[in-house]
Amino acid sequence: MKSLKISVQRLAACLIFIIVLISCSDSPGPMATSEVPNDAMNRPNVVLQTDWYAQPEHAGFYHALHAGFYEEEGLEVEVRPGANMSNIPQLVATGRVQFALGTSDNTLMAISRGIPLVSVFPYFQHDPQCIMSHKSLGLQSLMDLDGRRVMINPGAGYVQFLQKSLGIRLQIVPLDYSLTRFLSDPDFIQQCFITNEPFYVTKEGIEPMVIPLSQSGFDPYRQVYAEASYVQENPDIVAAFMRASIRGWQAYVDGDGNLAHAAIAELNPQHTEESMSWSKAAMQEYQLTHGDPSSGEVFGKFDRERIMTLIRQLTELELLDGDVDVEKAFPLGLPSP
Repeated sequence: MKSLKISVQRLAACLIFIIVLISCSDSPGPMATSEVPNDAMNRPNVVLQTDWYAQPEHAGFYHALHAGFYEEEGLEVEVRPGANMSNIPQLVATGRVQFALGTSDNTLMAISRGIPLVSVFPYFQHDPQCIMSHKSLGLQSLMDLDGRRVMINPGAGYVQFLQKSLGIRLQIVPLDYSLTRFLSDPDFIQQCFITNEPFYVTKEGIEPMVIPLSQSGFDPYRQVYAEASYVQENPDIVAAFMRASIRGWQAYVDGDGNLAHAAIAELNPQHTEESMSWSKAAMQEYQLTHGDPSSGEVFGKFDRERIMTLIRQLTELELLDGDVDVEKAFPLGLPSP
């Protein structure tokens, strides 16, 4: 009787185990994700590394992100702020980020040194870098800087161009990105963004004079760049990112900017709605995004003649370490005007 009792107990246990297995197979497990949206899981992850803290000069990308333009293109995009980062080209070249912001001259210099980068598209037709002085100083052109003390980035290509190509002698003070000396010294001159620092000095009661450095004739683009093989192997992702970004910039320029400004203020509270609206107006005043259509400049596109001029200038300044294959450096094409 004891063995029969044990057999019945074992049979009952087996039946219970089978029932549990059947019930588990009928319930949705980790692989049954029909109730979870698949599109977010399947979208390619893309990181855009910016060149500074969140600011209005990046607004088109934030608009594209928060308006859902990247998502509509099937991308999962992170706009990653960065400041004082000298290794961004290396982050791109090693695949740690897919896209980054920079200038076309710096990208060309990196390419000439063997770093496998390519230019994707310009979001500014002209670099917003400028020279800012007190209006009382009376500077009217970049030639008026000759012999003067200027706080500026000594390693920048435009500094070499001012000194070597235009013969402007500068007493260089290395740029520290502060306005302290400018606010206290009416003779002080410094480099800045034409879309940023003039607003703050005006709020302090100082009337600034600004001269765009692009007026020197050294006129790089502000652009998105990427690693060469990534662009070659992922043409659909690159094209989708470019479409959404350009759409974001167009919507930002045409609209009130509120969507992007709210996102920027959350990441960088020093920017107020007043300061960002001022920056947006300055971008339009100086034709930074769309350029001058009468000169053949087209929003979101490079111009072959301008790029060839830039390469010639960099070569004459001995800032290129080797030859640059233009077609490879600009794989999406260089239309002529």
